[in-house]
Amino acid sequence: MAQFYFLSILLNIIAGLILVYGNALSKNAGSDSDGLSEVADGFGTEGEVAGHAAPSPVTFASLDNKIFRLVVGVLSVFVGLMKLLSVFRNDIPIVGDLFPALAGMVAGASLLFDYYSSQAVGAADLPTPLQVVLVDSKKYLGIACIVVAVLHFVFPQVVLL
Repeated sequence: MAQFYFLSILLNIIAGLILVYGNALSKNAGSDSDGLSEVADGFGTEGEVAGHAAPSPVTFASLDNKIFRLVVGVLSVFVGLMKLLSVFRNDIPIVGDLFPALAGMVAGASLLFDYYSSQAVGAADLPTPLQVVLVDSKKYLGIACIVVAVLHFVFPQVVLL
């Protein structure tokens, strides 16, 4: 269906941007903040020029909203699952949109785990392979989601994309 095609591209791009530029919601999610979410303006840490507050550059504050991340995570997993089950224009079932569906589901799972670990009272632990994929390398996962979404948009009829 064309709706899931569009939603897959949109949610993969949004989830990828959140994973690349968003800050970790939980304290135990790893320290992978490399400053990509902070925009330096060259005038000090507060953005002051001669005692006056400089206009702040574009920030990604909405990417750190917990509810927004929860909604994008749930929708990404749902649309990824529906992409595996639905067929778009005589495409091959399951294999036809495999990379966008898997990218959406993994990005959504990463966002959902980040939300869960920020709300959990105790320590939220994952098995080591899932910890490496969903938490430790979420910037690379975000870049992969964006690349898959752009390729899926540019080449809609290619198998696996």
